[in-house]
Amino acid sequence: MYKNRYIVLIAFCFSLLINIPRIVFLFGTVNGEWNGLFNVSVEDTVFRFLSLWGFCFVILKLNIDWVQNITTKRSLIIGTTISIIVLLFWMSLFKFVDHFLGNHISTTITPRLNFFIYFFILIMLLIISRTMVLMNKSKLDAIEKEQLKQQSIQNELLALKKQLNPHFLFNSLNSLSLLVRENQKSAGKFINKLSFLYRYILQSKDSNLVSIKEELKLIESYIFLIKQRYRDNFKTEITIQDNLLQQKIPALALQLLVENSVKHNEISNENPLLVKIYSEDDYIVVKNKLQKRTGAIESTHTGLSNLNKRFELLVKKNILIENDSNYFIVKLPVI
Repeated sequence: MYKNRYIVLIAFCFSLLINIPRIVFLFGTVNGEWNGLFNVSVEDTVFRFLSLWGFCFVILKLNIDWVQNITTKRSLIIGTTISIIVLLFWMSLFKFVDHFLGNHISTTITPRLNFFIYFFILIMLLIISRTMVLMNKSKLDAIEKEQLKQQSIQNELLALKKQLNPHFLFNSLNSLSLLVRENQKSAGKFINKLSFLYRYILQSKDSNLVSIKEELKLIESYIFLIKQRYRDNFKTEITIQDNLLQQKIPALALQLLVENSVKHNEISNENPLLVKIYSEDDYIVVKNKLQKRTGAIESTHTGLSNLNKRFELLVKKNILIENDSNYFIVKLPVI
């Protein structure tokens, strides 16, 4: 639609520009007599204006739309060749119509000069057509590149989500088997929390960013499941400002950090674990005391690396990690 508008506008401008002298002389009379180089008439001017506009439109349409739709290889050569053929045909048709209308008597422009004007315009139109084609191709390439980039991001995010630690499910099922034998009421609540957790995980595949309020609901269920295993030896403190609850973070970000704190630290009567989740400026902070498990395997930080990659893709920011001898702190930027 917009391309056709540009073609019509360019054709009109060329036709008007070339016919300005005729229009000037058409209205440039002195004492009722013509005072100019051309003895022109309204019919002659209209005919030449429409002829040139039609020629420009056909050449532009040919080189911008038609030839490009036929083939993308050697389109410049094909378009130029066909354009020259159109020029020769147009000159023959112009000469016939001009003779039929009798305008050959009322103008001093020779057929050779007229051919030169059309040939010069043809060259200009070929340059303009090629420029518009290259610009359009560049725009389409940019759009296609962006689409491929977005598709790549979605595929990468899906791959990262699939790397969520499956061991939690096995531990939860072990805890559930104990609860079923000991306390069926608690077992029912445990099943509800576990169902909510995995329903949330499945739903998050279609929504990469979630509100902090939604993520905290997930954390509440997750903490309940963890406490069934560690009882009062595992505690959390959550203090998030109300104005941040609707801010966004990547789904399952907080769950991963709490899971890491459980996985890499000793939790016992002698060393209970406290995980703090709180807001600080434009960050959500997850902090826990370092109390490494005895004989624990050294962490590869794959989970944190994946989490940081998700933040880079979705939020265009990096997470901040502070690790000293006493505390492990991760700060998540919010949007």
